[in-house]
Amino acid sequence: MSRKSSIKKIKRDNSQSKNIESALAMFLYEKQHSPITTRFTGYGLAECDVISISKSNYIYEYEIKISRSDFRADFNKDKHKLMLERKCIKVRMIKENNEKVKDTLYLTCNYFNFVVPTGLITVDEVPEYAGLIYMDENLNFEIIKKAPLLHKEKASYNFIRQLSHNLTCKLVFNKVNS
Repeated sequence: MSRKSSIKKIKRDNSQSKNIESALAMFLYEKQHSPITTRFTGYGLAECDVISISKSNYIYEYEIKISRSDFRADFNKDKHKLMLERKCIKVRMIKENNEKVKDTLYLTCNYFNFVVPTGLITVDEVPEYAGLIYMDENLNFEIIKKAPLLHKEKASYNFIRQLSHNLTCKLVFNKVNS
């Protein structure tokens, strides 16, 4: 993704989503996930509301839904088909230090979760490949259904670097635009 398109995505504003994203990021940080960023697209992944890396370098994606129609509409995205079919990674060769090396594109995360207001959807409505986390009006989170492991390919150094770059851009350009 080019720097200009990164900047365009960062400038978008939705205060309700930002509050939920911030609270979720703090919840994940307390669980020792790092880096954590929001609205990430890249390295093979479609846009993620919140994405984090666990201590064991697994990729976690959190899709925030605040209405039933928003939840239902999410299934029009290609990533759900990929998760259902377990088409999770794509290997490519890149040039690094004048050598060709294997690099992994992540078509899906290792763990995928829906984050919704308490009671918005039930466990029965959540696909087998996804987890469910409820958030209450005070932005506290409760894991209702643990997400299953979709694949065992851990986040690469290059992927973590791209995620960190995305987070750094948000910090730098939010300071400039404040």
